[in-house]
Amino acid sequence: MRRNALLSGVKHAACAAILALTPAGAQAGEVSVFAAASLAEVLKDLGDAFEAVSGHEVVLTLAGSSALARQIEYGAPADVFVSANAAWVTHLEDRAVLVQGQTKTLFGNDLALVVAADDPVAPVEISDVDFDALLADGRLAMALVEAVPAGIYGRQALENMGLWWDVAPKVAQVDNVRSSLALVALGEARAGVVYVTDALAEERVRVLSVFPSELHDPIVYPAAVVAGQDRPEVIEFMEFWQGEAAKAAFVERGFRVLEGGE
Repeated sequence: MRRNALLSGVKHAACAAILALTPAGAQAGEVSVFAAASLAEVLKDLGDAFEAVSGHEVVLTLAGSSALARQIEYGAPADVFVSANAAWVTHLEDRAVLVQGQTKTLFGNDLALVVAADDPVAPVEISDVDFDALLADGRLAMALVEAVPAGIYGRQALENMGLWWDVAPKVAQVDNVRSSLALVALGEARAGVVYVTDALAEERVRVLSVFPSELHDPIVYPAAVVAGQDRPEVIEFMEFWQGEAAKAAFVERGFRVLEGGE
């Protein structure tokens, strides 16, 4: 019911803007969006709403930002790339793979330590987490700490807390943040480092603690158009991405709208 109400609001708020951007008699097109796995639910919401008001189809490919960036670099058929950090967008910009000067960074997130929903351990401040006790008989699930944004942010936070080298032997690294979430949800890891929005999307886990933002680089989601793919329907999608309806949808899913985002 909540999602239906959200989609209704998104559709009504976006409809006039999208129709104004769409030339009379324009043919329906397809927009291929390669996006960070942590955006699964909100981009499904936005894709459905955009399709309803524009007639264009949105095709989502969700994975770790690093894997998607490499696929795009080697010619994968993407129109829009949405990364979970700025580094992979810069990587593609430096190689002239993206339309220059068109990147939009509007949304942010927070990093959380999660456990299974029925785990008896009590929520605490991150500085009070006893990682030795927490992981005594289990693993800490993290996205790849050298490549995937969620893993990079998590390692930064643990390093800045002086804990990384103690925790590292217990870390189970996986391809993306949603795989980390799944390990905790399925009881295959005692805890995991994921985004707050991931925890909100999975009822089988709960937040044990949130990492203060000063412990890691800013968690942001830059969106960029792939070079040569700035077709009218892709431009319409990017205009929609910057609209009030999209911002409301991100807030509904637990993301932050960045002040001065552009």
